[in-house]
Amino acid sequence: MIDREDFVAGSLCLDFVNTIGGIRSGVHNDRLESYPDLVDWAVLGGAVSCQQGDALRLIGRRRPEISARTLAEAKALRESLHAVFSAALKHQAPNRQAFDFVNQRLGIAMSHARIRRGAEKYEWTWEPPELLDAPLWPVVHNAGELLASETLARLRECASETCGWFFLDLTKNRSRRWCAMSGCGNRAKVRRFRDRQA
Repeated sequence: MIDREDFVAGSLCLDFVNTIGGIRSGVHNDRLESYPDLVDWAVLGGAVSCQQGDALRLIGRRRPEISARTLAEAKALRESLHAVFSAALKHQAPNRQAFDFVNQRLGIAMSHARIRRGAEKYEWTWEPPELLDAPLWPVVHNAGELLASETLARLRECASETCGWFFLDLTKNRSRRWCAMSGCGNRAKVRRFRDRQA
């Protein structure tokens, strides 16, 4: 189930990577079980509008084989991004295959990017999303922006041993340890309290 409270990373691409709850090598909860789940996530994250989401769900229902393939591509992108950001956390070179896949998807996304004149300035936008992979375009574009920015130095992984979510620590003293205090942070507090009482 997709929930607005899951958007805690401070970056669209990291929130996308975080659509798996739990450590990837252990027990985890995949929030992208169907193509409509991907669209629901994209609407909540602002990658596509509600109206665009409705159109994509309709197209997906009419083209089940393509929507299934798009979901598989989305999950492949998610795991490739996870590999690339995991390497960045360790200050290592990324897995070549994962990095090449991200770059391939970035090339596809950028072929759909456009500049438009807004009320006061020019801004990036996307072609009207009639292709089922449209929710991935802003995600992989955001990943490219993050990887090429100084903000990448703020990348962190939740301190919980059972979480594994990524986030950007944008605090002044760089002290954020948890993906969210309301979840992992509170659970850690409760554990510490119980340990002191034992």
